[in-house]
This record gives sequence, structure tokens and C-alpha cells, in this order.
Amino acid sequence: MKQNVISKTFALLRAFTDKQNEWGVNELSRYLGMPVSSVHRMLSTLKDEYIVEYSETTGKYKIGPDMIRMASIISTKVDVKQIARRYLIDLSREIGHSVYFALYYPHHRKLVFVESIKSPQALQYVLEIGVLQPIHIAASGKNILAHLSESEINEVLSKEIDCESDRNRVKEELKTIKAQGYAITANERKQGAKSVGAPVFDASGKVLGSIICVFPIGDYVNEKEFDYITRVKKAAEDISISLGCVKS
Repeated sequence: MKQNVISKTFALLRAFTDKQNEWGVNELSRYLGMPVSSVHRMLSTLKDEYIVEYSETTGKYKIGPDMIRMASIISTKVDVKQIARRYLIDLSREIGHSVYFALYYPHHRKLVFVESIKSPQALQYVLEIGVLQPIHIAASGKNILAHLSESEINEVLSKEIDCESDRNRVKEELKTIKAQGYAITANERKQGAKSVGAPVFDASGKVLGSIICVFPIGDYVNEKEFDYITRVKKAAEDISISLGCVKS
């Protein structure tokens, strides 16, 4: 099979995963910019292999059972830490400070830092690996909490914060964090530390965790803040995409 055909086949499959679940031959042809005959031929071949299936009811194609089976097997074997690590290494090298990756544990309504890349800086803040941590504080937690449901947010804040006015203040902060796609906090999980963080999402679009870059406050360069934000958000987005999350 020619490389061009392979590339076109992958482009076709990505249309099902990244754009919409079902396609008619003509609309898929227009979307891909390929001849109808070529698209029909590829779909027929993929249908024979159970990668896609055809619905007599809708007259459209959708992902088939063997594709679902293979995706399920792959997803169970994915090492999230291993996938994230190379992006964390690059981010730490670019910014010059320590980077942490946290996973969210819904049962506990808490996060755990599962991976870190330490900076070469003499002064750096070390966060505990493998220990349950609250999600109502710091960039690492607030990036997760901001993307939970309203009922989950209320549950966490009611448990962690006694004062109603403080709860309301955090809720407003979470709205801003969700809208802008990142959080910057200082002195919340560690005194003297400032963090820039962004959320990480899984293949279903649910928040999986967060990544943060941690600075001693004295080393934080305000003039570089936009660059910090851009790089952290890009790393979080790259990890999410690598885990199967479709970019919106």
C-alpha cells in the first residue's frame, strides 16, 4: 500500500474521532477534499475489516466494533505518566523551573502528584509525590476543581471551607480559571512558591489532572508571565491530545 493511501486512510479515521461520529460518503468526501469514489473505496475496505460499519437506517458510516475493541485494549495499557513525562521534561527545560504532574482521584475528591521534573536551580520547592492533596487550593487543585460539575464543586468547598463568603470567592475564581484555561496562585500549597498551571483532560473530555510549573516567588519574572502561561497551557494540551482528548 502506498504511503499516500495510508495517510488518506488515517485522515479518514481522524474525521470519525476528531470531528463527528457518523459520516455519509458525500459529506465525508467534501470534508476530506477527496473524490467520492476514493472515499467509498476506503470505507468499503475498512468495513470489511470491521473498522467502520454502515447503518442501513441512517445511510451513514460510524466506527466499527474492531476499532472499538483495539482502542479499548490500547487505552488500558496506556501509561499516563510515561506519556506526560516527555512534555514535562521539555516544559521544565524551557522555563527553567520544576514541573509537576497531578492526577485527580474522584473517589477522594483529591489530587496526587505522580510525576515531577526537578529544576537545576539551587532554590526550588519540592512537593510530595504520592500523597493525597486538596483540590480547592493552588493552581494544581483549582485547575481540576474548575472543570468539575457544580454539585462536585459545592461538595468540595462545603467540606473544605467553612466561611460562605470565602466559598463564593473561590467559586468566582474557578469561573475565571475555567474560562481562561489556566491558573496562577501564590503561597497556597507552599509558602514562598508561585505556580502556573493548566488542566489535563482524558479521551472522554473529563478533567484527568493538571500540570504546574513551580517558582520561588523571587524568581518569578512578571515580564515573562505570558510566556509561562503559553508554554504551560501548550504542554497540558499536548498531553491531553496524546491521551485521546479531541481539541475543541
